[in-house]
Amino acid sequence: MTRQRPGDQGTVLVLALGLVVVVLTGVVVMVTASAAFLQRRALVTVADAAAIAGAQAIDLDAYYRDGAAAATALDRSAVPGRVRGLLDQFGRDLPEGMVVEEVSSDGQRVRVVLSAPLRLPLVQDWLTARVAVASEAELAYRQSGD
Repeated sequence: MTRQRPGDQGTVLVLALGLVVVVLTGVVVMVTASAAFLQRRALVTVADAAAIAGAQAIDLDAYYRDGAAAATALDRSAVPGRVRGLLDQFGRDLPEGMVVEEVSSDGQRVRVVLSAPLRLPLVQDWLTARVAVASEAELAYRQSGD
């Protein structure tokens, strides 16, 4: 007959439960961080495309009057329409709940700021957050042959 030492009973169970808690916490953190990263990346993709679309809204009157030159500028009033047009093309493929926070232009650059709520698995009921991204594009004129 072997004797058990008093006080050693159940220690493996406590260690096993502690390990399970640590592993589950790690899984939740990894899944949440990955989901947030992927959702932010999708929003950045939309913002980049919108900024590029806005940077293609050149001032056609000046372009046809003066020709293509380094002084070719954006039509600041047409930039928001180009951005909205691109977002309309995306349609239902846009991130759910996305909001256009800002569309601005200085005549050479376009800045687009978008935001959307994070939809995080496993912690969706506890954490309500929005992610905002900004993207800029520039009208760059190059001489032919450059």
